[in-house]
Amino acid sequence: MIPIDSSTWEMERPSKTGTCLQTFTAELSKRRKTMRTVAILTAVLVLAGCTNSKLIIGPLYNRLDDQMRTEFNKLGEFNTAQVEAFEQTVGTFHVWHRQSEMPKYATLLSDIAQSIGEKGATSQADVDAWAADLEQFSKNFRDCHPVNYSIELIQSLSDEQIDFIERRFKGEREKNRERYAGQTKEERVERRLKNIVKWSGRLGLNFTTAQKKIIRDSLTEQISLRKEYYQLSSEWNDYLFLLARNQENPAYAEALSSHISNLWTLLERAHPEEWQSIRDLWRNTTYTLIGTFSEPQRTVTKQWLSKMGKTIDAISKDKPSFKVSNDASHGCLVAQTN
Repeated sequence: MIPIDSSTWEMERPSKTGTCLQTFTAELSKRRKTMRTVAILTAVLVLAGCTNSKLIIGPLYNRLDDQMRTEFNKLGEFNTAQVEAFEQTVGTFHVWHRQSEMPKYATLLSDIAQSIGEKGATSQADVDAWAADLEQFSKNFRDCHPVNYSIELIQSLSDEQIDFIERRFKGEREKNRERYAGQTKEERVERRLKNIVKWSGRLGLNFTTAQKKIIRDSLTEQISLRKEYYQLSSEWNDYLFLLARNQENPAYAEALSSHISNLWTLLERAHPEEWQSIRDLWRNTTYTLIGTFSEPQRTVTKQWLSKMGKTIDAISKDKPSFKVSNDASHGCLVAQTN
């Protein structure tokens, strides 16, 4: 439904249900990728393998900002002003995401559930519309990401702090590359298929042999942009720290903001045709796959998506503990209704 290059599927999946709740939080907030966002769909897919009970998801979501604080603190030691700046951007982001975006996710899940639940009701146009919604949600997430509002914080970092963060970024990139460097394309396809089947099975959606073949064929057909992404992201990171150190630059904020905004679309801009082909491939695969669903498969999928939509909607209505300052320099603000 959305463009998924091979780097997206390189995310490590937890092996047990007990660890997937932690993984959901990590996928949304992992500060190792301080300058990267995580696709909303990926987070939903990870969460899908766990539960759709508000008793579990609610507290987890409420602690999202705490997890972000934990990851932030792993980047080094920060002074009081730096910590306060981070607190403001993260708190503002969390409130915005809860009150502005979560209701949209709930509505989309409800719409998908109703469509899938009725045999022959889902058209290619429906799938394309769902994909467009997901892509818009991802764009909103990127546009309001705390890093976009952390330029002053970055400019306040000392050389020692920047050096530490750069070493950490480099170390994490190297570990990620080494994790899958020795795998063949066939091995990567089988690993991804296994993960998809596993997490879908935890929803109660068990694919048939023919359906697994549809997914496997698409994974095989998909153009791999993994190496291209590694190269682009490496170059992006190198230039990031070059900019971050040039704190006397009178155009510091503009230069850093522009560079950060480029991160979200590295592959789309560098390889537009390949990126579009991946988008088309997975939209078509999703439509084809839904068309093969049996009555029991449609029923279980509808029930799970409907309940998840209601759970997310309920969480969106919970009162946040963070008090937003209504200062637009701290992040995206929730539109006020009369």
